[in-house]
Amino acid sequence: MIPSYVPRVVAVNDLSGFCRVSLSEAMAILSSMGVEACPLPTAILSTHTYHYEDYTFCDLTEEMPKILKHWRKLDIRFDGICTGYLGSSRQIEILSDFIRAEKDGSFLTVIDPVLGDNDLSDAETVYYDRMNELLCSMKEFVSLADVITPNLTEACLLLDEKYPSRPLSENELYELLYRLSELGPKRVAITSVMTGTEKMSVGVLDKIRNEKSVLDCGYVHRPFHGTGDIFSAVLTGALLRGRTMTEASQMAVDFVKAAIEQTLTYSDIRIEHGAVFEPIMAKFFSERL
Repeated sequence: MIPSYVPRVVAVNDLSGFCRVSLSEAMAILSSMGVEACPLPTAILSTHTYHYEDYTFCDLTEEMPKILKHWRKLDIRFDGICTGYLGSSRQIEILSDFIRAEKDGSFLTVIDPVLGDNDLSDAETVYYDRMNELLCSMKEFVSLADVITPNLTEACLLLDEKYPSRPLSENELYELLYRLSELGPKRVAITSVMTGTEKMSVGVLDKIRNEKSVLDCGYVHRPFHGTGDIFSAVLTGALLRGRTMTEASQMAVDFVKAAIEQTLTYSDIRIEHGAVFEPIMAKFFSERL
């Protein structure tokens, strides 16, 4: 067996050569948090797909089981897995088999059930042509999770609910959290939830510790791509470093807010470039871990 001298996690997502999204964010953030991140890319792209034309795309579905087989042959010990964009039901099947084989009392499974955002109206939505098949697979997949981090759109899709046309009350948000936990995961965070006029929140549930909370995210009048990936990475790193679900979620919220604040200092930065988190990482995590 190859032991882990620091927490070691399989980081699953697509990898864009340019733009701060997905696997490039997770690798940087987890490493900065003192976690060894072993990348398992689902696809490689030249850029993020939002607002870019002629980007390259290489699907790695057939490589994923080969990579996992080699790791298994080496008898590498993993402390957990965090998943993001999965482009097909086949990819979900591959990871489901891996999680079942690795699962023990200490193995942490964090699933970000990437399906879309903004009530599926955004051009960034990832799965228009095959949503039904993937949604069915994702519902089964989250049953394997210890933790899930859907945004509000994804939470509604998983629960077969219509996206709300108004801000949610705390009780309504708690109801969604508990219903999602009935799918399997004992810990749930729902991001991108409007809970008031110009008030964005994250709802958090930890059924293991019997804790629930609504965390204030502030509000800005523009989107920031990749913040869901940032949230999931920080949450995973904090959990692997021994923080509770509530503590880890608050750390993730605080880091996203700090990254957005940093990004807003660059007046000409384009939306698709993502949140500028690199200058704040070292100081932020050294003070909290």
